[in-house]
Amino acid sequence: MKRFVLFLTVSVSLSSYAEEKAPIEPRQHEGWESAYIDSNGIRLHYWRTGGENKPAMILAHGATDYGLNWASLAENFQNDYDIIMYDARGHGYSDKPEGPYDLATHVEDIKGLVEALDLKKPILMGHSMGGSTVALTAATYPDLPRAVIMEDPGDMILYLSPITQEMVASWKKMIAEEKEMDKDKLIEIARTKRHPGWPDIEYERWAESKLLVIPNILDITFGKGFGNPKETYPKIAAPTLILKADAEEAERKKHLELAALLHHGKLIHVDGAGHLIRLDKPEITVRLIREFLANVKL
Repeated sequence: MKRFVLFLTVSVSLSSYAEEKAPIEPRQHEGWESAYIDSNGIRLHYWRTGGENKPAMILAHGATDYGLNWASLAENFQNDYDIIMYDARGHGYSDKPEGPYDLATHVEDIKGLVEALDLKKPILMGHSMGGSTVALTAATYPDLPRAVIMEDPGDMILYLSPITQEMVASWKKMIAEEKEMDKDKLIEIARTKRHPGWPDIEYERWAESKLLVIPNILDITFGKGFGNPKETYPKIAAPTLILKADAEEAERKKHLELAALLHHGKLIHVDGAGHLIRLDKPEITVRLIREFLANVKL
């Protein structure tokens, strides 16, 4: 997770101007369903690749993203899996209540999604905040997932490098400011400063997600925050894969020590990858996931 310079305290309210600039209808993806379900007292939006008699796979995005940020990865697995990419509360086209946004609430949201869609032992994969969500879901409901995959999970990052509330206030300010920007401006920021080298379609999706998120989602940092892997990982019964961003040797050792708490898990550092491993190193990511799932009983 990036650390941001502290700014003055800001309001987290949404302006009508920003709402008008956000896409009104979900971006369509050929052959995929775009729909809504009720879960844990709110309406969640999701994209779904579909297909009968395929094992289900739920993809949980990171903070400030939305479901379709998973599209490129999902395209590699849609022939073999029924993939559900949902917008977490406060993100994308899902409901945006003032709160709560704690991790336990996100867990109940994903459990409600599983029940509403009548999914049988889905594979749970999550990035950053979503990684923390699927980890705590698997720890809280050990019989729910068939397998768990975490992409640079937030719980591991923040356990080893905690953030301050001043940093959170700065991040909220950035979210509010980006909602006021034109989509083209956001795309330029992503292309030149945040994520150079991505395919153009990824910039489109990234920009849309920033127009559709609200700053309150960062209230997840209150209380237990993104979770404590020392408490969560020993409770996960399902086979687990952690894909971790590149790191120095001392950091890698700490990551591996946390991953060793898993009963049936392993951690792989992806050389040269940043926080968004699947977009920085797409071919390696797909290969590692395929190798892991090949050993999971479907």
